[in-house]
Amino acid sequence: MPEFQDIYDIHRNLTGKKLERGFPRGTGEFILAVHLILFDERGRLLVQKRVKHKASWGDMWDISLGGLAQAGDDSRTAVTREVEEELGLHLDFTNTEPIFSFRSENTFDDYWIMQVNSEQITLKLQKEEVAEIRWVTKQEWEELLFSHQVIPYMFQWVLFELAEKHIYGARVFPFGNPEKIQGAIFDMDGLLLDTERICSEAWDKAAEEMHFSDVERAKNACMGLNRKNTAEFFERTYGETFDYRKFLEISRELTKQAVEENLPVKNGAEEILQFLKERKIRLALASSTREETVRKQLDRTNLLSYFDEIITGDMVENSKPHPEIFTKACAALGIKPENCIVFEDSLNGIRSAYRAGTYPIHIPDIQPENQETIAMSWKKFSSLTEAMIFFKNFLTSDKI
Repeated sequence: MPEFQDIYDIHRNLTGKKLERGFPRGTGEFILAVHLILFDERGRLLVQKRVKHKASWGDMWDISLGGLAQAGDDSRTAVTREVEEELGLHLDFTNTEPIFSFRSENTFDDYWIMQVNSEQITLKLQKEEVAEIRWVTKQEWEELLFSHQVIPYMFQWVLFELAEKHIYGARVFPFGNPEKIQGAIFDMDGLLLDTERICSEAWDKAAEEMHFSDVERAKNACMGLNRKNTAEFFERTYGETFDYRKFLEISRELTKQAVEENLPVKNGAEEILQFLKERKIRLALASSTREETVRKQLDRTNLLSYFDEIITGDMVENSKPHPEIFTKACAALGIKPENCIVFEDSLNGIRSAYRAGTYPIHIPDIQPENQETIAMSWKKFSSLTEAMIFFKNFLTSDKI
């Protein structure tokens, strides 16, 4: 029975056209291919050797698997089916994304990464396709590379680094292993408390009073900065012609009045803190706001007791996007950055968390997501409630 494939345009939009597998594609017509880079719990890479009579790359070693998507597939359903057909494994790719993607002459190639427990699976060998399959260490993989026995991928020398590090463009926690998450760090304004909106409105009113027309640019640049760095931005950008001190006094008074009337907590804030606390994950708060204000607001909203450590804007020399505040939070928790997730709402916060070596989770508030936040974030959710639903499924009792 013939097998058909969906045809995409150069922007990866489905054209509605289908083509029988093996038929040549026209100019500007693309199909989808998926590949899996599979590691085990010991950090070994699964590789397979193609049979000698394969039309392409016969008798050469390849990464774990690869295949073409069929008509009706997306990348996730295609890789799920391929791993079942080629290796006999049933893997759940629901909460992961391709670690990177290439566009070649007529193909979009998506590369996925996953970890499995090698002792709990039995690999099925497709004898008509694969001559040998085995797990290799980094040293063994490099020996194959040096002997020119591996299909020449441009990234073949960094496969193990891909598994160990969070590189640009990768939004997958290493191996998808929840046991690696030992600490969680939260921003406050715009994430736990709906104060960013209050502050934004105060800035708008202060700007109107002072006839300051560039307030939107200033808000975007200063979101996540502490008071010192905000002042430096205004001085550097607007110079002495703008009375920043007066602007600060007006906006602070307006913010103070609004907060005294109502200090709204974001939906899901207390629930996710309580859930993570129950899972024995240590919690820290890392906010650019001053310590006195942070503690007062957290205490007022009954959130203070959830945190093991609190790092604030007046405790650091450099505010976000510098990584200092998250580096200090990790050190205070006694947990390595690569074992910490960070919840942030702003671009500067995501930049800071990423540069600290943690795994940022973006929950947009006033600032929408953009190319930077997408690339630097491990995950993105629309709310803390949505994030908690994910972690309830991710941090199951049999894994930690």
